[in-house]
Amino acid sequence: MRIISCMAGMLCLLAGLSACAPTTSGGLQSAFSPMQAGPDFAPREPSRPELSGYIAEGPGFTAELMFDEAPDGGVEIDSLIDTGAALIWQPRLAMAEPWLADGVQRYEGRIDRIGEIALILEAGPCAIGDVRYGHFATLDMGGRLHEGCARETGPHPLWTREIGEFLPAVNACLADDDAPAGNGQRVSLAYHRGGSAVVRFDVQGGGRFDCEYDASGISWQTVSDQEPRQPGEGNPYFIPGRLPQDGEGCFLYESVRDAQGRTIGALAHDGCTVTPVG
Repeated sequence: MRIISCMAGMLCLLAGLSACAPTTSGGLQSAFSPMQAGPDFAPREPSRPELSGYIAEGPGFTAELMFDEAPDGGVEIDSLIDTGAALIWQPRLAMAEPWLADGVQRYEGRIDRIGEIALILEAGPCAIGDVRYGHFATLDMGGRLHEGCARETGPHPLWTREIGEFLPAVNACLADDDAPAGNGQRVSLAYHRGGSAVVRFDVQGGGRFDCEYDASGISWQTVSDQEPRQPGEGNPYFIPGRLPQDGEGCFLYESVRDAQGRTIGALAHDGCTVTPVG
């Protein structure tokens, strides 16, 4: 298996616009006790906040992944899975090979009496009630599917954890008459500043540009070549509108979909600085 070794938030690769189909949740009040989504719904907090990982939840299930460095320098993936049964499953999972096949994250394992299990994460603007997530989630427990949403956890989550919150700003900036021309437009960072959304575009061979978007309109500012990169900038890039071929530009690509399953772009993870694992 191969993984990106430099990711800050999810060991470098492990890593709203509209709501996804789930509107209720098997989220947890405490001790993995399922609850229904509603006005008082609160997403589960991570069991080990010092570790990067994911929490996936939906009707009738919650699954938590925790990534830790193995003694051999690889990655160990611990999990806690609750499907409302008397037992809380704790299988050791592994990343599927090849990684990001078909543009989705897949984690696989096995549970006695259930069989093969998998957690599949697809980047996109998923939501449960008013809670926004960065991924759609499917938990396959021996052929029984549970659908929901997932979010990153850990001390250094990627800026794309809120990709759905920034898609309206990205689309508006791209449609603006003053948008920078050139091939290879990609978003390297997005963040909130007051009531505005700031989207940083990195035009290959053409410089960096900040687009500030709010209710009053759009304004552009050129970013000086001398200005250092902000934390998380370019990790990963968001490429609007398409899913490139694997290996294009020395990146690994994670597809971004909307609530109807349509591909609306890709997350480009640095594929040049990889180290073999296992």
